Amino acid sequence: MANITAEILSLDQIREIAITVLTAAGMDANGGSLIANIVTQSERDGLRSHGLRMLPFYVQSFQSGYANPVARPLIERIAPGVLRGDGDNGYYQIAAALAQDDLAGIAQENGIAAFTCANCHHLAALRFDTESFAEAGLIALMMVNSLSMVVPQGGVRPVFGTNPMSFACPRKGMAPVVWDQASSMMALMDIKLAAAEGRDLPRAAGLDSTGQPSTDPKAILETCSLLPFGEHKGAAIAFLVEVLGAALAGGALSVDNADRDAHGALNIKGGSTLIVIDPARFGNASFDDYLTRICAEIEGNGDARVPGDGRLKHRAAADSDGVAVSAELISQLRNIH
Repeated sequence: MANITAEILSLDQIREIAITVLTAAGMDANGGSLIANIVTQSERDGLRSHGLRMLPFYVQSFQSGYANPVARPLIERIAPGVLRGDGDNGYYQIAAALAQDDLAGIAQENGIAAFTCANCHHLAALRFDTESFAEAGLIALMMVNSLSMVVPQGGVRPVFGTNPMSFACPRKGMAPVVWDQASSMMALMDIKLAAAEGRDLPRAAGLDSTGQPSTDPKAILETCSLLPFGEHKGAAIAFLVEVLGAALAGGALSVDNADRDAHGALNIKGGSTLIVIDPARFGNASFDDYLTRICAEIEGNGDARVPGDGRLKHRAAADSDGVAVSAELISQLRNIH
């Protein structure tokens, strides 16, 4: 593994760097603040692959003309329980922020609500798109499709994106349960991070140039052919995300790469669907007790932990001790702006 020197930064310093870089790239105050928050939260939660390392990709998307740095999304209610968004070729979170209050209100009114969004970009972890709903006592399930680089089980070429999904639900007296995961064996940015740090992957996550499973991140990045997790099971999840993300929302399919290739971008303008549920409207007054029991059965069960709870330990450490950030990355970001 390569020798990596690091600096300790506070969360405020990380956010300041992110805002400075995004503003210099042309984002307005609203959009820049939203994306900077996500970058900071990623570093806080130990999700380094989606934190400061993602800033050059945001900048590239603006400088190439692929994404709109001053997007003005449109949100419309097209059915009693459905909101539909047009992201104005900006980032999803800007549209989602406009829809959030109405979406929560519709879920509380009807028991369930959905928000689809197209003509937008997504480069962040999905957990931050669902967590706020769980903090308000709601359940949230989100999925978004991404550029094709996952080979279906038995296939020879990529069809799906890493196609992530996220789930969040409230937990009485504690932080919500929140997790997100890619449909691939590993997320693309985790593979990129391993390549940058000169280390092999813990398991075969993609194919090399000979078509063989490999743990070499550089070999996998050369072919852009990732493996689904759980073989055919992960491929089935990727299919589900493709349908509920791209098809339902009207976004680009994962294989629709022409526009992305022309701009040299990391992502496609895919589609996303966010489903929000109010458990209080589903008739089980003991919902909170069920969640407590489920989590109790996991905790203390060997080394098992509730999905997503690893982030809480990282949060506490980041709040008190700051975050170690590669000195090389800090230098790169300062040169960008």
